[in-house]
Amino acid sequence: MKRRVLTLVVALAVLLLASLALAADTPVPFEGPELADLFKSIEPEEIGENPIRLIGKDWMLITAGTPENFNTMTASWGGYGMWKVPVAYILVNPARYTFGFLEEAEVFTLSFYDPSEHRDVLRQVFGGTSGRDTDKVEESGFTPMLAGPGIAYAEARMIIVCKQSFATNTDPEGKSHRLFFGEILSVWVRE
Repeated sequence: MKRRVLTLVVALAVLLLASLALAADTPVPFEGPELADLFKSIEPEEIGENPIRLIGKDWMLITAGTPENFNTMTASWGGYGMWKVPVAYILVNPARYTFGFLEEAEVFTLSFYDPSEHRDVLRQVFGGTSGRDTDKVEESGFTPMLAGPGIAYAEARMIIVCKQSFATNTDPEGKSHRLFFGEILSVWVRE
């Protein structure tokens, strides 16, 4: 009986040490500010921005993936409104690197920036380079952060977190843009 107890104690100690070692080797996805430290949550119907200006003129960033492997692209095609629930929709060409991340993602984020401060980064880094060849986080100097179950950037002025709910091709062959709908899970605005 003592031998079984001793064996059990040793086995538990080995498991504990192994789990501690594994936890120490597991990278923290992002170090930096917490979402609630920089942003406050609002309801989707409280968004006071004109979507035509916000998306079509100021642009947005679409981000999808996991904390360990994600990509972001500039976009100016999309919108938000109601489809039984608050939704946002985006159109993404299959040639874009972010497209593959969106195809696999349950969640994506749309983030919006002050164009007078960030237009060059939005255009040159997030819109002018591919994540296939470029580390956009390093090139942009932006700070990635968890936005609930999604990923966004601390430099944003507004973040919309969406759970992907529906996607369809805009043409029968699937060679043009794919339309992704996402139920809006949360909206965060800079405090």
